[in-house]
Amino acid sequence: MDKNTFIDLVFKKAKQKNIEEFEIYFLSGTNTSLKVYNEKIDSFSDNQNQGISFRGKFKEKMGYSYTESFTEEDADFLIKEAEENASVIESDDEQIIYDGKGNYVSVETYDSSLENLEISKIEEFLINMEKEALQYDSRIKRVSTCVFGMGKSERIIKNSKGVDLRDRGNVAYVYISVAAEENGIIKTGSEFKVGRDFNEFNYKEISHRAAYKALSKFNSISVDLKESRCVIENLAFTSLLESIAGIFSAEAVQKGVSLLKGKIGEKIASDKVSVIDNPHLEKSEGAASFDSEGVPTKYKELISNGVLKTYLYNLKTAKKDGVESTGNASKGGYKGTVGISSFNLYVQNGVKSFEELLKDVNEGILITDFAGLHSGLNSISGDFSLAAEGFIIENGKKGRALNQMTVAGNFFEVLKNIEEVGNDIRFSLSSTGSPSVIIKNLYFSVD
Repeated sequence: MDKNTFIDLVFKKAKQKNIEEFEIYFLSGTNTSLKVYNEKIDSFSDNQNQGISFRGKFKEKMGYSYTESFTEEDADFLIKEAEENASVIESDDEQIIYDGKGNYVSVETYDSSLENLEISKIEEFLINMEKEALQYDSRIKRVSTCVFGMGKSERIIKNSKGVDLRDRGNVAYVYISVAAEENGIIKTGSEFKVGRDFNEFNYKEISHRAAYKALSKFNSISVDLKESRCVIENLAFTSLLESIAGIFSAEAVQKGVSLLKGKIGEKIASDKVSVIDNPHLEKSEGAASFDSEGVPTKYKELISNGVLKTYLYNLKTAKKDGVESTGNASKGGYKGTVGISSFNLYVQNGVKSFEELLKDVNEGILITDFAGLHSGLNSISGDFSLAAEGFIIENGKKGRALNQMTVAGNFFEVLKNIEEVGNDIRFSLSSTGSPSVIIKNLYFSVD
């Protein structure tokens, strides 16, 4: 049977069994990927999955179950399995079914034009992007990756307390990586674009940026530095923020694995720094009107002018702290348990351009990329020692590329040492973003 009929059937059977509280959660997803190589389709995939989870409260214990098939027998199985699972749960943590109170903000998460995007049009776009990169400069020898990806999802939450919510979303991206060679030395560069309107994707602009990044790394130099004032470019600082973002989770705070514990209302960053989680950001990939528990999402400043204002909460962690949920419950699929995550997490734009930041530093280092974030950054202590790429800043302008360097520091100290924030915010593929920033000092060793 179709999903809607099945959901109604499960709901009816759960009501008939007088289950104390229950929730039905449906999620479907489609992921399409197309790669080209040497002007031909190299690979194509179109994966689909869907399923329904059920959670119900039996004798004050919450049991979970899920299914990928929708028959009457599956409806009976869901309820029986959840009851059996509840009987063996040992945790005393209270699980909460949301009561549906609150105002839901309507946000745009879907563009029907992506549904009608023909494969031939995508193929043509990728081939043109590959050609443009190779024609940009004779030193561009290879396009390593040239890919289009698109994801589509639908979500339904219905529970015994009156919640009945539905949404759907989609997003597309293109990514290109190139290799350039000069005098036997090879350098790489990459670029991407994310959005819901494919007409806004410009293959020339994307390919040219990737090629420029690779070529700009030639004729690199070494400088003898131990400590320097620096600019961290937008996507590089975004990668730092993305890797440390778990510190804002109330669950991490309550478990004692976030150094932000007990610091609400305290100054933890420069006055220049405000960190936002905005589920209602226009044309954003992380937009949502409700979270994975059906709670309305909210705009919130986690850090406001350097002061820590809130953590990110779901219903369980909010009850522990005696506060309202911030609407940040998350699930890693219909099988997943409820966790916490941000929607669009970003450092708020400042007023100065990237060029003005370089001018302010005058003499220093520009960091354009970090590597090894998963192994070189401790997400609890904030300590990091990372390989990085970048350029010398001379006379207030971007100079020659630097040989690979190692950058060491502590993320919490970096937040305090931000002197200026640019106006060039850019988001990663995972809806985390930042402008470029000036850091008072970082410690370097250059190969």
